[in-house]
Order: sequence, then C-alpha cells, then structure tokens
Amino acid sequence: MKTEKPALETDKEPSTAHPRETFAFFGHEPEEQALADGLRNGRMHHAWLLAGTKGLGKATLAYRFARAALGARKDGGRPLDVDPEDVVARRITALSHPDLFVLRRGLNDRGKPRREITVDDARELGHFFSLAPSEGGMRVAIIDAVDDLNRNAANAILKTLEEPPARSVLLLVCHAPGAILPTIRSRCRRLALRPQSDDVVRIAMSANADEAIVTLAKGRPGRAIAYAAQGVDAKFADVRRAQTALQRGEAGAMLSALYDKMSGEPFEKLAGVLELAGEWTRAAGVEEGGESWAEAWSALETLRGESEGLDMDPRHALARASGILDRAGSARR
Repeated sequence: MKTEKPALETDKEPSTAHPRETFAFFGHEPEEQALADGLRNGRMHHAWLLAGTKGLGKATLAYRFARAALGARKDGGRPLDVDPEDVVARRITALSHPDLFVLRRGLNDRGKPRREITVDDARELGHFFSLAPSEGGMRVAIIDAVDDLNRNAANAILKTLEEPPARSVLLLVCHAPGAILPTIRSRCRRLALRPQSDDVVRIAMSANADEAIVTLAKGRPGRAIAYAAQGVDAKFADVRRAQTALQRGEAGAMLSALYDKMSGEPFEKLAGVLELAGEWTRAAGVEEGGESWAEAWSALETLRGESEGLDMDPRHALARASGILDRAGSARR
C-alpha cells in the first residue's frame, strides 16, 4: 500500500522541508538510542508514542526510524543515520515505499486541510497491516498526529494496537498525551521528547540563528527553523516588545504587519501569526498574572482551529484575533 502525497501537506512545519525529507537531527540522543536498540536487539515494542510539544522533532525521529527499519544503508555517526541517496531512503522521501504507511489529516473538497483524521482514513491502517510485507522485512506505520484522530478514528486503530501483527511497528506522533484515549496510551511505549538547550537550537538554525527567535522557540528546533523560514524577525519574536504593543492597543497593526511579512500558504501564515500571538499572551500571563491573558490564549487556540477547518478569510481571522488581544490588554491597563 502506498501513501499518496497531496499537493498540500498538513503534517509539517510551515515553509520548511517535510520531516521525511529531513536527514539532520539535533538533540534527543537517548530517545533515538532507545529506538535503535530495540531495532538492533530484535525486541522491538510494536507501538511507540513519540510525545512532546510541536517543533521538537518527533516526526523527524519517526522517519529516521522508518528508514533504518526498512533497510536503508547506515551512514553517519548517530544510531539512525542513513545515506540520503540510498534507494530505500529515497523511496521513503517520495512516499513510494510499499512497507511504509502514513496516516495524517487529508484535504477537504476545496483542497484545504481537514481538521481531523477520519474513521475511513484510520481503517486504511488496519488494511495496511493485514498485508504481508512487500519486501520481506518489516512494515512501519506513522500516525502524524494521533491528536488529530476523531473519536471514531481513535477507536478504529485500537484493534491494531491490541492485536499487533508480526514484524510491524507503529509510531504515533503525539503533541498532548494527556488528551488522547487512555486505551491508546496504555498500549504504547512512551518516548518523551523534551525541549533542548538554546545551544542545540542555535546549531539547528545554523547561519539563520537569531537570539530573539532562539528565545521564543523555547528549546524547539523545528519551531525556530520555521519561524526563521517564514520571515519572523526580532521585532515580532521579542515577546516584551510585543507585550508593550498590546498594552498600547496596537494588536491589529502588529498582527497585520506580521502576516504581511510572513511567507508560505495563507493558512500557514495565519496559523503562524496566531501561534505567535499565543506566545505573546502566554508570556504576558506568566509575567503579569490574571485570567485575561489565559482566556486570550484559549480564544486564540480556538480561533486557529476554526480558521483552518472553516477556510476562514485570513483578514477576518486577524480582526477577531486583534479583538481578543485588545480585550486582554485593556483588562490589564
């Protein structure tokens, strides 16, 4: 079974390479070693929950494992390093390897990202694992992300978790483990990826390292790379400067300027703006306290989901976000 590659991919950071196209990996040495040890000693757990906040490298680690498990030629110093030009690695990059299945959000009839993974999509996972390996080795499936499964889809994958087929591994990328079904959590070996040091983030960003972005990323190399790729600079990454603008009632101008500066698809730009606005409110809440900033963060998260799922006009979404921030700011003035 082959996973189709849509024109627009929902399971990657904006304006950056997809995790399956990414061969560099930064930090998380113990977690990578745990996967490599299981593969080497033949006592591989059938399901792994790769847990942690967005931008840490969970999906990148999942694809690193898939390349090694499906036989890509070892090349490099880290346990799961392989030769990017190896035929297996190239087939995984192209999503053309028959023993790899990827379950992720698809696109709706308008070609926009759906808000969730549906039960029909989830049933394809069971069909994939019902087949014998095409090339005589292992089968690997990646769910990116398990957080996106609706209730019926989550229940649909339980049978696979309860009755795992031989020579098969399921990797579940998860941003919020506490929010998923306990029956899924209990059947997986949990591998928690944690924020890395600022030094690791700087190395990941390479020549694009900006101290304001390093600070804003909070130990998440993927988010730092995405912020830089989207054109976020110190003016917007500096949360203190942003807080001052919010307190002056300048949220609308700030959000519009950030959206205009960002690169990428409109839905990616809007998601990036709303995520940054959320970081501003989170920082303000920590520094100032009070319920208004917490409520603003929650409202922005809701708006982000609505704007993506309903294909909302970005300017309308920005106007709503501006109102949310202005109300929070005025409550603190």
